[in-house]
Amino acid sequence: AEDFAYYSQVTDACFYRLGTGNAAKGTTYSVHTPNFDIDEDALRTSTGLMAYIALKQLGN
Repeated sequence: AEDFAYYSQVTDACFYRLGTGNAAKGTTYSVHTPNFDIDEDALRTSTGLMAYIALKQLGN
């Protein structure tokens, strides 16, 4: 992610962040920490969103 800006200098780009923490499941630690974990239920939403964005862009 830190290098993503370089890609956007040479082509159209889209960058988004999706939160994956869930206090009820204890998955609230920040990235780059030993306890980082995600709520795997967020994977369904995030992959669906990624597919939607890609398909919308391909249709343009």
